[in-house]
Amino acid sequence: MRHRAGLHAVLAITFGLGAQTVLAEAMAVSGAAIKAHTAFLADDLLEGREAGTRGYDIAAAYVATQFALHGLKPAGANSDFYQKVPLRRRSLQPDGVRFEMRTKSGSQLYQNGKDIAVDASAYTLDEVVEADVVFAGWGIRAPGLRHDDFAGLNVKGKAVVILEGAPANFPGALRAHYSWIQQKERMAAEAGAVALLTLKTPERERFSPWERARQARPLPAFGWTDPAQRENTSLIKATITLGPEVARSLFAQGGRNLDEIYEQSISSSPRGFDLPASIRLARRSVHEDTSSSNVIGVLPGTDARLKDEYIVVVSHLDTWVGPKTGPDTIYNGAVDNAGGIAAMLEVARVLKAGGGAKRSVLFLATAAEEKGLLGSDYFVARPLVPLDRIVGVVSVDGLMAFHDFAGIVALGAEHSTLGEVSLAAARSIGAIHEPDPIPGRGNLALSDQYPFLRVGIPVLFPNPARGSSRGGGEDVAAWDEYESHHYHQPSDDMTLPLRWDVAQRWGQYIYAVVAGAANGSRRPLWYEGDELAAVFAPTADRARRP
Repeated sequence: MRHRAGLHAVLAITFGLGAQTVLAEAMAVSGAAIKAHTAFLADDLLEGREAGTRGYDIAAAYVATQFALHGLKPAGANSDFYQKVPLRRRSLQPDGVRFEMRTKSGSQLYQNGKDIAVDASAYTLDEVVEADVVFAGWGIRAPGLRHDDFAGLNVKGKAVVILEGAPANFPGALRAHYSWIQQKERMAAEAGAVALLTLKTPERERFSPWERARQARPLPAFGWTDPAQRENTSLIKATITLGPEVARSLFAQGGRNLDEIYEQSISSSPRGFDLPASIRLARRSVHEDTSSSNVIGVLPGTDARLKDEYIVVVSHLDTWVGPKTGPDTIYNGAVDNAGGIAAMLEVARVLKAGGGAKRSVLFLATAAEEKGLLGSDYFVARPLVPLDRIVGVVSVDGLMAFHDFAGIVALGAEHSTLGEVSLAAARSIGAIHEPDPIPGRGNLALSDQYPFLRVGIPVLFPNPARGSSRGGGEDVAAWDEYESHHYHQPSDDMTLPLRWDVAQRWGQYIYAVVAGAANGSRRPLWYEGDELAAVFAPTADRARRP
């Protein structure tokens, strides 16, 4: 009996330790799980995950199933995990664009996709836009920054030529905001303009090249069609990107050197002036109504006082689809953004396995991010939980798991206490914060956190930093290869040299950020004196900057 009792004790201890091991593994982010989710979502069987397609719907069903498996609940009064986003697909009819520029030298026709780049009309099927042309610098009106490119210019009923981007002396996040083309359309429309002609400065050409624009802009585009969108609908009839030769020719007609203007814009804002030209755009479009769904799951909070506050984790489910001209026509979007969704799903699983968090966490997989942040924009316009209860947003876009990163570029970190949470999370995986290496790109306005930012909610948009590795030295080869040859290409697939041990570290960081924000004794707060908060959340509570 004594031996049998001892055996029972040993077995109890052994099985107890085994159970603890299983529990510990269940509560740890798994690189293998991130790989498995990524592989399914980026499989050729989904034929890409473009908004409005069957492949997207399959991906949405997969995410909804995972939410249910992990014990998440539908948001608000929803009975399921879907929020239908009504979309309108707009495309150009064959030979549906005729663009003519008239100057003192005569009239010149330019070809769409070669000389200029314009998409289909969001408003009408058959239209003609005729307007005189005026240059308006950056095309920005920012009273809080004492900047007004429209001052002294009459742009009513005119086509306004503007530089893409924003002045380098704008604070980083506000530079991103004022660079966003939809924001520029709103400002130009308020000034009375009817069309925008955009120019690519040398800085913008580095990360948003003309070559990409001329191919992508004429492709089918989307907008969401809910009546609430009217508040965000610009009165600008057309936004047209001018190719470099067309742009230089236009300015030469007015005796201006465009390269000198580009050079001036580096240190100061060029003043506007009338150009001796007019445009005539004749455009025939096709509209097709469709829909895709945001997928939304909530892990209810455990604290009676804090459970009605929400941390949102947002990641886009769709993929970018471009020209289908080569032998591989499927845009799998493994890094951008099957991997981001995979990391989000794993965070949801681990957070639930650990018993949840004090605040509720809302996981939002968005539709049509690649079409202009449409899914997140729609959610903010039609929220399933009160917006004033959303206290912070963490955006997961991309899985840049190419090297054992030593740094994290946490966009938005300097504006709110989410930055302190992010820094603690970074340190927990042996990383540090690094500054944005490309502030001119305006990344804070280029993903799903931006619609939340515009309504005054603190946001964080982190990514691994290119370059420095925990092992020492620089490790950039695979990163640069992806950026140069695979980003927004069919080759963004599972054959890329992704490191799933690095993906595990990244997922652990995202988990630590979400758990830290959701369990903190105070909600994320904007910092005192923050220029971003002054624009978007002027009356919100503030925290002292550390």
